[in-house]
Amino acid sequence: MMSKGVAARLCAGVTYIALMAAAPAMAQTAEADGDDSATSAPADNAGEIIVTAQRREQSLNSVPMSITAIGGDQLVSQGISTVADLAKIVPGLTFTQSQIATPVYTIRGVGFYESTLAASPAVSVYVDEVPLPFAILTQGAALDLSRVEVLKGPQGTLYGQNATGGAINYISAKPGNDFEAGADASFGRFGALELSGFVSAPVTDTLGVRLSARIDEGGAWQQNYTRDDKLGSARRIAGRALVVWNPTDTLEFTLNLNGWRDKSDVQAPQLTAHTPYNPAGAYPYVLATPLAPENARAANWSASTPMRRDDDFYQASLRTDLDLSDDVRLTSITSWLEFNTDATQDLDATQWRQLDSYTPGSVKSFFQELRLTGTSGDARWILGANYSRDKASERQILFTNDLSSNVIIPGLPILTVSAVFTNQQVTTYAGYANVEYDLTPNLTAQGGIRYTRNERSFNGCGYDGDGTTYLSFNVLTELFTGAPPITPIPAGGCLTFSPEFQPSLVVDELKQDNISWRGGLTYTFDNRAIIYANISRGWKAGGFPTVPASSFTGFLPATQESLLAYEAGFKLPLADRTLQFNAAGFYYDYKDKQVRGRILDPIFGLLERLVNIPTSHIYGVEAAIDWRPVEGLTANLSGTYVKSRIDEFTGYNGTGVFADYEGSAFPFTPKWQLTGDIQYKFPVNDRWNGVVGTNVNYNSATNSTFGDPAILRINARTLVDVRAGVESEDGKLRVQLWGRNIFNEYYWNSTFQADTAWRMAGRPATYGISVGWRY
Repeated sequence: MMSKGVAARLCAGVTYIALMAAAPAMAQTAEADGDDSATSAPADNAGEIIVTAQRREQSLNSVPMSITAIGGDQLVSQGISTVADLAKIVPGLTFTQSQIATPVYTIRGVGFYESTLAASPAVSVYVDEVPLPFAILTQGAALDLSRVEVLKGPQGTLYGQNATGGAINYISAKPGNDFEAGADASFGRFGALELSGFVSAPVTDTLGVRLSARIDEGGAWQQNYTRDDKLGSARRIAGRALVVWNPTDTLEFTLNLNGWRDKSDVQAPQLTAHTPYNPAGAYPYVLATPLAPENARAANWSASTPMRRDDDFYQASLRTDLDLSDDVRLTSITSWLEFNTDATQDLDATQWRQLDSYTPGSVKSFFQELRLTGTSGDARWILGANYSRDKASERQILFTNDLSSNVIIPGLPILTVSAVFTNQQVTTYAGYANVEYDLTPNLTAQGGIRYTRNERSFNGCGYDGDGTTYLSFNVLTELFTGAPPITPIPAGGCLTFSPEFQPSLVVDELKQDNISWRGGLTYTFDNRAIIYANISRGWKAGGFPTVPASSFTGFLPATQESLLAYEAGFKLPLADRTLQFNAAGFYYDYKDKQVRGRILDPIFGLLERLVNIPTSHIYGVEAAIDWRPVEGLTANLSGTYVKSRIDEFTGYNGTGVFADYEGSAFPFTPKWQLTGDIQYKFPVNDRWNGVVGTNVNYNSATNSTFGDPAILRINARTLVDVRAGVESEDGKLRVQLWGRNIFNEYYWNSTFQADTAWRMAGRPATYGISVGWRY
């Protein structure tokens, strides 16, 4: 029987939606101008699905760009429940976890490894067309979905947020005309329990409601190899209330209230080497800490560090669609969200406090978009504008009692706490237009343009976190200037030095604008095959870092980056439409790529800072095959080859080596990514069908920094998942046994070096049973 604690949490998941209704807001939603509930079921033998990547309903294989779309049922059957899981089935997409657990998404080598809350991502994430402006907000995006669409290459002329790498768009399931309900339960290795469910019903002829909830519990999979301790349990709850109202045939309102809470454990790293900044100051007991065994479950962390997060997210959105005529629609999207985080991390992979981190913070965001879409003869056009204001505040408090370089002034207290706070406000204004025009019945031209103004204000400083560090910094000011500080630092005051070596609050701003654009031609053959060629320019906003800087130079911003992208490809139906073959080649010319690098700090030596790589480029090819040779058998095979190269950059890499890195590959950019998924459904009797399937995912080796140092290398890996079960003929009941990473491949997705070097391991083999029910 289900325990009382789990039953209570399941009830909480159902009632959680009602509690969110009291959140102070109105807001958002939306995806395309077509019906977002468009089916994700096969439309023909090739298994096409309907997507809204260009803000209108189209067959996936008629969209002239690289896009991967996965239906909601496929996501459930393959256990894809987070944005991170998508990397297993989307070629060209990689997931990395930063050192303070902020997710990083990279598409075709275009990404931004940065843990600051207010860092604008290179790959933007949307739910029903509403942007989640920062990567830390994306955790609950994959709840109760109709489908997910992953667009590759620069975005901006069609979506609410500029991005150089691409866009991930989650489309939630909407209420229909009939009563629907469903539930899914999964129990797996390490005691991991996942429960989700939804209820959807028409309240009146014009009003529909859909409620959904999800709970994740248990699953402590990490073991401390220096003491008896475990880590890795999930404690997450998410909910959504979606209301659709059609008061007239030409007017529709969609209200979305959603939120989640996460009190899960934070993953601990694995120690791979001792690399003290100051070997002479390293403590023998720290150096005696054994390295982690090559076992995914083995890890080490401080007993005094809780290694848990307490995050919550609330969002409200309102979408209004008004048909001004048969050919013109006005759409308004309004969104408000609030996010709070309170998390601790171990950043040294030992039981000592060399670098343990506490990172509280908050985000508030408002977004508004207005657009007109319409058809005029052979043209389909969009004209729109959007506005957003994002506020982010965060602190990072580093506990460094056992660090090798924690002596600032001999004879004064050692550095035990290094603290920093930052406040950022980002205001964005944008206007855009897009048009598709049929030059002939077979040839279509497309063009789009977007102007964006981004204004970012910043204030912050490193401050005295332990009540004693200010003593050393007052002495340092006198050493540097020959006189005591004009205003001596009080206990708890700002420590960061101004250009005059006076302690001060750093106040700065970054105002930049840009023009994104896109142009392309598509030729459609009589058999619905297409060939296309596109050229586009995308931008990603600059930003300020949250780093423990002793000088204002540590807070200098990275300026905006730009990407000029060329792509040509085809989408070809073959074998009486039982085989779909898509392929594309691409070349990206990169300017001012943003990376988290290192600078030489006047007090602490090498510290992290945002930097720009002046010039670099990427080229590659991508191909995908969707094959249905016989009834019940489907095979999806895809692969991406990416070659990245820095053309100009001299600076420090992640190991602190100063060099000219011309010719180096990008961090977190495997050259090869291959994915295959095969499934066979067959009748067992008149009432039941058997289903068996497997998924294989391969990534070649990469690195977390430039120059490819062996200590920060990320190994190649091949992951194999399997599933087998039965489902009723009507699809309303499903029982499935599953295994993930069944060969227990030992791999990791990120590495880091400070006083120690460490890696974040991927999960070991897991297995379990899932049950699904639909009414």
